[in-house]
Amino acid sequence: MSAVLWPVTARIVTALNTANGTGEHETAMRLMKVVEEAGEASAAYIGMTGQNPRKGTTHTRADVADELCDVIIAATVALHAFTTHPPAVLDAKLHAVAQRLHEVEVGPTVWPTPEDAYATAPTIVCEIAWTAAVARTVVKDRSGDGADRDFWLRKAAVLDRIALQGTTGDDAGDVATNAAQRLMDMDDASVICDPRHYVRQQYARWAKHQ
Repeated sequence: MSAVLWPVTARIVTALNTANGTGEHETAMRLMKVVEEAGEASAAYIGMTGQNPRKGTTHTRADVADELCDVIIAATVALHAFTTHPPAVLDAKLHAVAQRLHEVEVGPTVWPTPEDAYATAPTIVCEIAWTAAVARTVVKDRSGDGADRDFWLRKAAVLDRIALQGTTGDDAGDVATNAAQRLMDMDDASVICDPRHYVRQQYARWAKHQ
């Protein structure tokens, strides 16, 4: 994915917010913009194939590609209206799609349910207290070692559990996904999956040996 996608679309969102505000009507307009751009991509394809005998061939494959890029940009701009962490939401979606493809190619991977993964886990309150205590220790630690994998695993797991409760707002899911992705990056995990599924799998394995 292009490294400039999110910085540029964030600038577009800021400009639109300044000019038009952020009300429900503006959100609807940004969704309609996605549809408009999709229509222009379709029109370019019709022009490329010369479907209209009166006009003949009016577009090229490059024109269609350009219009499709506009669809992507419009969609990422609209996505900002529905989440505070659009890159994480898109990453999670891509992981989910990749997992479905993987299951088609090599068969399904069985992921533990949250109930099974966290069956023996301490209470959420206890885990929050533990991760906070470790975080304070890391800040005071002058050795530069930082927190170990157990910390990042347990932090990702408790954030996943908080998000699953559905009582702390939409941002909780994004925060949990970000923490899960950090664990996957730390593990250099090659598996293709929803990052939060990976956390549950790893937590279940970790808890089994405690």
